[in-house]
Amino acid sequence: METAHGTLVHLEERRLATRHGEFRAHLFHDCGAGRLAVALLRGDVRGPEPLLARVHSSCTTSEIYGACDCDCAEQLDAALRAIAREGRGALFYLMQEGRGAGFGAKARDRMWVQASRQRLTTFEAYERMGLGGDQRRYEPVAFARRLLEIGAPLRLLTNNPDKLAAVEAAKVPVVGALPLRRRPQPFNSHYLDSKSRSGHDLGRAGDGRAAELPEEVVAFEPHALPGLPRLVRLASYLLPIRLPGGPPCWFRLHLYLDRAAQAERVVLTHGPSAHPQPLRCVQREPLFERFALPARAAAERRRWRAAARAMVRRGAGCAVFLPLEPGPSEAPARGPARPDEVAALLLAHHRGGEAAAG
Repeated sequence: METAHGTLVHLEERRLATRHGEFRAHLFHDCGAGRLAVALLRGDVRGPEPLLARVHSSCTTSEIYGACDCDCAEQLDAALRAIAREGRGALFYLMQEGRGAGFGAKARDRMWVQASRQRLTTFEAYERMGLGGDQRRYEPVAFARRLLEIGAPLRLLTNNPDKLAAVEAAKVPVVGALPLRRRPQPFNSHYLDSKSRSGHDLGRAGDGRAAELPEEVVAFEPHALPGLPRLVRLASYLLPIRLPGGPPCWFRLHLYLDRAAQAERVVLTHGPSAHPQPLRCVQREPLFERFALPARAAAERRRWRAAARAMVRRGAGCAVFLPLEPGPSEAPARGPARPDEVAALLLAHHRGGEAAAG
């Protein structure tokens, strides 16, 4: 197997046991974008018959935090299930948050949409930032196909005809598409309605009920925190998070730029800042826990869900998330994550209180 093609460098291969069976996971570094990419393979992908495939862009809020204001995590899970059922296929996972514009643009998009009381669509918010509706690039899929010796054309799992055209434009042969439709729910109906109006084939609409925001969201321009010039506040908006055994609960996502490291950092808070005894925790973001792992293998997901439930029971809490961890060649993390310098600053800025059990 070649180790590099185009902008992709193959880093390693591992077996990945998921709730939908075992896949072969290939980890790449994309030199052009300076980020990771993943391909999950099932069965013999080198044959000539069209290959069932999903080209999926990352969504940290739904795939790590458990948010339900979009359909990204559901599409990822449905694609893995469909490929497992087929017995042969590939899922190309690209770190292209916020339709390729980045997490910061995505967070400011959601802030503006909520501040407008849903009068703005996500696409109109992108226009306000001087962005087109979609910044994603799909050349890494072509490079990965070469490295993985996939010669067959792809049968794409997608609702988006524009993605089909963009993947073909990246010189990836495609023989059609199969939809991944999910019925809209109150927490994602506005977002899915925007996608439907932009041309996505989403099938039946929901019942039209949209969840009401529990509090006001005010849009603001980025600014340094008073007394903490290292940290620039970029966005703040409300995020509905699924909790096992109950309805989604509202958290507030705060996004900061660490100027010293030129890295974005996320804080999730729940409840009033004046609560006398909020819970607090620090969470990792393991890359491979985004892929429907069995419960026993998803340690950080379990810790986050337990912490989130504890915050809701207590009525207030704060979680700081550490930067993405690739993880495939590292030993599994044991015990709760320890705060780094920036996490400690953010915890101090948002809450005091006791640590949540992991």
